[in-house]
Amino acid sequence: MTNLPGRRSILTPQWSNLTLPFFISMWQDDFKSTITANGWATQMWNDEKLKWDPAKYGNIQHINVGNHEIWQPDILLYYSGTANTVEHYGDAACIIFHDGRVLWVPPAQFVGLCELDFRLWPFDTQVCNMTFGSWTYHGEHIDMQLAERMSTERMYVKNAQWKLVDLSKVRESVIYPCCEEAYTHINFKITLKRNSALYCSVLLMPAAAIIFLILTTFWLPPQSEMKISVAACTILIITVFLGYMGLKVPLTATPPLIVCFYSGCLCLETISLILAVIVINMSKRIYCKPLPRNIKLCLLSWPGKLLGLSDLISEIESRRPIPAQELRAKLTEESTTNSTSNISDDGDRQNIILPTKNVTQLEWILAGTAIDRIAFLFFCLILAIMAIVCIG
Repeated sequence: MTNLPGRRSILTPQWSNLTLPFFISMWQDDFKSTITANGWATQMWNDEKLKWDPAKYGNIQHINVGNHEIWQPDILLYYSGTANTVEHYGDAACIIFHDGRVLWVPPAQFVGLCELDFRLWPFDTQVCNMTFGSWTYHGEHIDMQLAERMSTERMYVKNAQWKLVDLSKVRESVIYPCCEEAYTHINFKITLKRNSALYCSVLLMPAAAIIFLILTTFWLPPQSEMKISVAACTILIITVFLGYMGLKVPLTATPPLIVCFYSGCLCLETISLILAVIVINMSKRIYCKPLPRNIKLCLLSWPGKLLGLSDLISEIESRRPIPAQELRAKLTEESTTNSTSNISDDGDRQNIILPTKNVTQLEWILAGTAIDRIAFLFFCLILAIMAIVCIG
């Protein structure tokens, strides 16, 4: 194969060092598990066949040529996230200096695979690696070197979704099983933190409102059908938010903790709805059977007062049946008539019910209210644990 006059051979190029500084802006595609970096890939290398003496050529220090006219290192991104092409660089001219240095600053886009962890979404921090190296030349042909140190702030263009926490670079030489020569790589370790200010308003504030609605159900009157309405509306709200998060987060083996929190709230509110139906049925139904004695004695003593049922207990006590003997004594003190003689001794074993509201129904209302208060304390504990684990 012959070379054209004035053109150097592409079969036997001579080259040495290559440096790779980047100016990048980047974002992640959560559903594709990729990280995309856009920027200017500044590459500089030495080519011994492109040297000249400026004194012999009109003191020309450098020339500009098309990137397709000279040899270029085939630096590619390993583990690319684009299957249809591996072309990363745009079209840009090269600057050749008289001492053989070649500067090429093409626009570039790199799409790399990244294993994303959504367990802490939307407060997650992702760590991705982008490894660059020659596809065909080993380290004796292309010796890649890191450029001069540059601060993270200078290399990164800020965006609204991600904040660059750390960007570290390391040069590696790897010997693969297939080959004896070492291949030079440059690995970028990129740590990004999601800007979650918007999600605090979209997800956290509604979560606080949902907790409030769940607990409010237990403080509504036991006979109020609003308990069912509030519980049903809360279930609908939680379902809407779960659908929203399903559109924002890809399907992963480990669901985000905040999704677990909303799912837990959905289960709790479903239980709350069932309890509301039971309590309303207990409170509004007219019972013939009294409340079981052990439960009644427990609720009328200090456990009931501890649950804040003192007013209802006092109401029941004031409406309890008065024994005939006590009633006779009161009537004897208040009246001098002989009407008390009509009360027989058999009445001593009977209770005279005053014309008041059904005491049995009040006792069942007391039981329903106690269920609400106990459920309130239990739900407070469960919701606090869920909030600390999933959100805190």
